[in-house]
Amino acid sequence: MDPAGKVAVITGGNSGLGEGAALRLAKAGATVVTLDRDGTAPTGTTTIGCDVSDPASVARAVAEVIAKFGRIDILLNNAGIGGTGPVATAEGPGDMAAFRQVIEVNLLGAANVAAEVGHRMTANEPSGPDGERGVIINTCSIASFGGQEGMGAYTAAKSALAALTLVWARDLSKYNIRVMGIAPGLMATPMVSFLPDSFLAELLKDSEFPKRAGRADEFGEVAEFIIRTPLLNGDVIRLDAGTRPPARTQWSAG
Repeated sequence: MDPAGKVAVITGGNSGLGEGAALRLAKAGATVVTLDRDGTAPTGTTTIGCDVSDPASVARAVAEVIAKFGRIDILLNNAGIGGTGPVATAEGPGDMAAFRQVIEVNLLGAANVAAEVGHRMTANEPSGPDGERGVIINTCSIASFGGQEGMGAYTAAKSALAALTLVWARDLSKYNIRVMGIAPGLMATPMVSFLPDSFLAELLKDSEFPKRAGRADEFGEVAEFIIRTPLLNGDVIRLDAGTRPPARTQWSAG
C-alpha cells in the first residue's frame, strides 16, 4: 500500500516511536491522525484526545476520524506504558493493580483500537493491484519473546500482542486487511530517558551490532516498509540489533 493519500491513525503518536512513525508517514504523503492522552501533534499531523484503555473513548475518537477524513487505511497500535515489579516476594504479593493497568493499556487498549478501526477498514474501497483495504501494525517488543525479571505485566501484554498479530491477520484476511508487528529492542524514547547511563550500557552489551539504542525514525522506516510491502502479513519483525536480553540485570537482581 502506498501511504500517499491514505489516512493513518497512530496511537501514542505524540512522542517516542509513535512520533517517529507519524513524521515518516506524513512525509510519505499520508494524512496522519494521532490518538493520545496528551502532548501536541507532530508537525504535519492532527491529534485527537483518546485513552485507549477506555472503549468509549476509543469509539468516540475513531468516529471523529471517520467524520473528518472519511476512512482509515493504516493503523499503528503504538500506545503503551512501562512498569516493573515481581509477581511476589518474601514480603508479600506483587502489585496486581499495577499489573492490571499495564495489561489494560498495552494489550486491551490495542485490542480496543484494532476492533474499532478494523471494522471501519472493511468498508474501504480496495487499493492498489492487490486490492488492499487496510494495514494494521502492532508495536510489540523483544519482551514479546523473552521478558526479564520483574517484567511480568509488560511481557504478558507484549507477548500476547505478538501472538494476536497472526490471529488478527487471519480474522481480517477475507477483507484484504493485513496485520503485522514490530518488536523494538532498546529505543531512545521518553519511556527509557530516566534510566541511568550505566543501566543503558548493561542493556546494550548483549546487542550484536550496532551497540546503540534505536531511533524513532528507524522505527518509522520499518513501519513504512511494512505498509508498502503486501506480502508482509501475520508476523513480527524484530528491530533490536540481534539482542537477546539476559534473564536479569544488576538493577533487577535481588
